[in-house]
Amino acid sequence: GTKDPTIPGFHLPHLLVTISGHDVRLIGRLRRVLEDSLIDYVIENTPEPEDHRTPPPSLGRLLYSLALSAANASPKTKDHTPDRTVLARSHYPFYLHTRKSHRDSNNDNNNQRGPPTKRVWMNVMELPQDDDTEEYHGRFLAGKNGSLLEYYRTKFQCRVDIYGVWGEDDADDLMCAPYVLVTSEESKHNVDKCLQFIEHRVREHEEKYGASRRSGKRILKGEME
Repeated sequence: GTKDPTIPGFHLPHLLVTISGHDVRLIGRLRRVLEDSLIDYVIENTPEPEDHRTPPPSLGRLLYSLALSAANASPKTKDHTPDRTVLARSHYPFYLHTRKSHRDSNNDNNNQRGPPTKRVWMNVMELPQDDDTEEYHGRFLAGKNGSLLEYYRTKFQCRVDIYGVWGEDDADDLMCAPYVLVTSEESKHNVDKCLQFIEHRVREHEEKYGASRRSGKRILKGEME
């Protein structure tokens, strides 16, 4: 999909690529090439961070979508819940997704990537919009001076990144709608518990400030749709 209503495909939620064949290993390699190409596109069309570690704001959303797609394609997958937590390539640090040429211009094999990225449990959450101005709300999830970000780390062992709500530059660099990215190296349970905490805070904020999410509230475990 795209944020620009003048571009064909504005109303499409996903880019769909179908791969078929009899050689499972070949299909796997082709899938990885396509994933790397999409990652390269995001990186090459986003201003490079000064510290070479901070990822492009759209990268996490892309990595989650790729991981969810791969999980859904597996015949072993039983849970096909659309917003579930999955194992994905980590978005951080950023430089692990770049080619060696970004770091070593003297290397003859510039198409080779660096060390493989680690895998983490990952999920994303849509941010609410003001019902009148359509401005996205998300700073409240960071807390005063980032206090809640530290709480997520200590209480849930999760890293929480909030994208698209920190000013015009942040929003302009984003290739998707503003969102929250939750990751953990520990377990799926940690991410799910952290998302549950965030969901309750978002609901309180929506009720208090007149904001809402296009897809509605997230259905938590034990709740009825």
